[in-house]
Parts: sequence; C-alpha cells; structure tokens
Amino acid sequence: MKTVIQFICILLISATTSCQSKTDKKKTSEVNRIELAENLSRKLLEAQKSGSYYKLSESEATPTMINGLNEDLQKNAYSQIKSMFGDFEDLKFEALKIYPKNGTSYDIFRFKGTFEKSNEVEIRAVLDKEGKLSGFFVKPWNDKL
Repeated sequence: MKTVIQFICILLISATTSCQSKTDKKKTSEVNRIELAENLSRKLLEAQKSGSYYKLSESEATPTMINGLNEDLQKNAYSQIKSMFGDFEDLKFEALKIYPKNGTSYDIFRFKGTFEKSNEVEIRAVLDKEGKLSGFFVKPWNDKL
C-alpha cells in the first residue's frame, strides 16, 4: 500500500512538472520571437538612421522581404519617416497578435517607437511561422490593430 501511494505521488509530481515545462517552453519561445522581431526592427532603423541600410539574410527574412527591402527602398523610406517623425531613437514592445491568413499564421509584433519629433509611432514587424520577417511598417500609432 505504501509503495502504491509513493508511486501515485511520484506520478503526480512528474505530471505537474511536465505541464509546467510545456508552458515555460511556450513562454520562452514567445519571448525569443519578441526579441527576434525587436532586434530586426532595431537593426533596420539604426542602419537607416546612419545613412546606410540593413541587408537582410535568408535566415532572417522571406525572399520577398529581402528583395523588397533593398538599399534604395530603405533609404527612401527612412527619408519619409524622418520628415514625419524625426530620427529614430528607440522602440518598446507593446503587443503580439497571432493572425491566421490563408492557412498560414503570422505573428504581428507591435512596438511603440520613440522618434525625435514623436513618441506616437508604431513599428510593426510581421514574422511568419518560421520566424522570418515577412512585413515591416512604420506609421502613426493607432490603439487598434
């Protein structure tokens, strides 16, 4: 009887810890994806601020984004961003929205940007299910997505 009770206790403890680790892994994965989106956003804007551009790699972005966010586009876009908001200073994570579309899901990361002329700027990075950048936007902040 004592052995059965010990076995049940061990089984319960094992089940409890395995449930916690799955939750912790999911939370860790989410934190890692937030950091990834934040780092990519920061690299793009810091490079543009310095008058350069950030060359996206195949491990960081989809082919469409790599081709679309070329040197000319980044420099022209930052010129418009600077005229509207001033120079980029910083960004802070605000929200994550998982958005299913056409059978695939995208994670939409919303950051509140601090710029020279405005603190009401949204920096939005969209990652696909593989964690690759598939969208990047800088626009006036709107509380609704």
